[in-house]
Amino acid sequence: MKYLYFSSRNQKEIIRDPLALIFGILMPIAFILFFSVMAKNAPIEMFKPISITPGLTIFGLSFITMFLGSLIAKDKSTSFLSRLFVSPLKPKDFIFGYILPMIPIAFLIAICCTLAGIAVGVPFSINILFVFLSYIPYIFFASVTGVLLGIIFNESQIIGFGNLFIIGGALLGGMWMDITVLGGTFKAIAVSLPFYHAVEASRLALSGETVGIWQHFGVVGIYVLVVFMLAVIFFNRKLKSDDK
Repeated sequence: MKYLYFSSRNQKEIIRDPLALIFGILMPIAFILFFSVMAKNAPIEMFKPISITPGLTIFGLSFITMFLGSLIAKDKSTSFLSRLFVSPLKPKDFIFGYILPMIPIAFLIAICCTLAGIAVGVPFSINILFVFLSYIPYIFFASVTGVLLGIIFNESQIIGFGNLFIIGGALLGGMWMDITVLGGTFKAIAVSLPFYHAVEASRLALSGETVGIWQHFGVVGIYVLVVFMLAVIFFNRKLKSDDK
């Protein structure tokens, strides 16, 4: 539990710069409202609130990667992270210390997007609770990916790679489009990545269906474990290089 004090500091740092957080909330909400208007004029199944809201919530949660990556890259550039390496914290403690502040922020994004979805036609039911639970695997994936990118890249590089993660995930995850229109090769790539499975799991949860949902959770869970292990490895390398 040594990482709790470190986590508290990180939460204050994130709140200190609320502009990025506000943008991460308002952008998916704006898209939800935009696509709901399109659904009224063009009866496309993908644009209906019950389909588009989960996908765009996942889109909003993808900004967590940028938040964390930028914070860690900043801590590296100011040598704050290097000074912390003399503390008794282990790499996993650093990772948990960075991830924990993201959890309430992630649910804030999910709540705001869900309220926007309800406002444009998502039925209010017990499925709302299930869809919140379905976001948890992706929240951890976006968080550990942010940690990994932050420890590998510097502040300027994080902007590029963070945007690539957000935009690439949106396109390949089918957050606002049907990935079948991408064709065989692109569809195969999309299905092999966690974005598609996170979106599909949340859509199934919101619609009250359970067939196939655990398979989607399993794929995202595997990515969480793999990226977490990579983050631990790179944290160890950073710690050893700073000790020299």
